Parts: sequence; C-alpha cells; structure tokens
Amino acid sequence: MRAVLRKCRGALGLGLTWSVAWAAIFALLAVVVGVVDPDSIDPGEGPLRVAGIGAVFGLISGAGFGLLLSMAEGRKMLRGLSVWRAALWGALGTAAFPLLTSVDNRMLYLVCPIGAALAASWVAIAKRGAPGDEPMGS
Repeated sequence: MRAVLRKCRGALGLGLTWSVAWAAIFALLAVVVGVVDPDSIDPGEGPLRVAGIGAVFGLISGAGFGLLLSMAEGRKMLRGLSVWRAALWGALGTAAFPLLTSVDNRMLYLVCPIGAALAASWVAIAKRGAPGDEPMGS
C-alpha cells in the first residue's frame, strides 16, 4: 500500500512540476500568436487564461508521465534511466490529455515533442546529481 501511495505522490509531484512548465509554454505561445496574428485571438483569450489551460494540461500530462514511468521502469532509479526512454514516456504521457478528451488530436503533433523534451530534460538534470554521485548503469 505504501508503494502505491509513493507512486501516486511522485506522479502528483510530476504533474505539479509539469503544470508550471506547460503554463509558461502556453502563455508564451499565446504571446507569440498575439504578436504574429492578433486577429486570431478572441477577447478574453489573453496569456493568463491560456496559461491556466496549460497548467491543467501540464498537470494531467505530467501525472500521466509519472504513472507511465513508475509502471514501465519499476524500481529503477531515475539516474539509471535512459534520456531516450524518458523522452518516449514523456511523449506518451503528454498524449494522454488530447486522446482522452475532445481536444483535436492534431494537437499531438505539437505537444508530444514538447513533452518528450521536458521528460528528457528532467532526467538529464537528475543524472547530473550531486557532485560525486555516479549514475546507475553507467
């Protein structure tokens, strides 16, 4: 039971972390669209509203990534995980939201590579670790 709670806590932590990252990404995209094509933005669709949507998206995709990671990689330490495998799980976790909702599935072409990059970056940063730590499996 404790292992399940620990996995859920980890997935929630990842979801919250990704929530912040995706909120920033969505806000940045809203600003870019607002500069490049301001007529395509309706009233009330400012960067803050879009960032809120990104935060929900990030929470769900980050939790999906965390759950996939815990199920697929089991007890493997994060530093022992391949960056490429993390990218795969990140892309699949990010795909959960568009596939499980009524959002246009063409959104996958944009968000899956970003999710893969977030996951790969997260693992690459974790691999750096504290000075003197050696990653497992190296």
